[in-house]
Amino acid sequence: KQVYINLLMNARQAMGGCGTIRICSKYLKNKGHIKIVFWDNGNGIAPQIITRIFDPFFTTKKTGEGSGLGLSVTYGIVKDHGGDIRVDTEPGRWTQFTILLPVDSKRK
Repeated sequence: KQVYINLLMNARQAMGGCGTIRICSKYLKNKGHIKIVFWDNGNGIAPQIITRIFDPFFTTKKTGEGSGLGLSVTYGIVKDHGGDIRVDTEPGRWTQFTILLPVDSKRK
């Protein structure tokens, strides 16, 4: 739940109040994973900071507008569940976060 909240809030803020957010999910049976994609048509992420976005306390927001913990917490939650998170972006056009989570085959 927290991962969804963090990614949705970042997308909303990146769009400046108007835009499109898409969430898609797919079961990758051959890999035993669930793939969840969060896409928005906001500002994108500048190349010079993309390697830092998952660092704790890193933010591009003004003082008082964000703690810089949202993506760091998101990264930690995904990793704690045995998953992976990646980001792709085209600055000025869109950003996409892709999460891969293993499916516990013992639970159905």
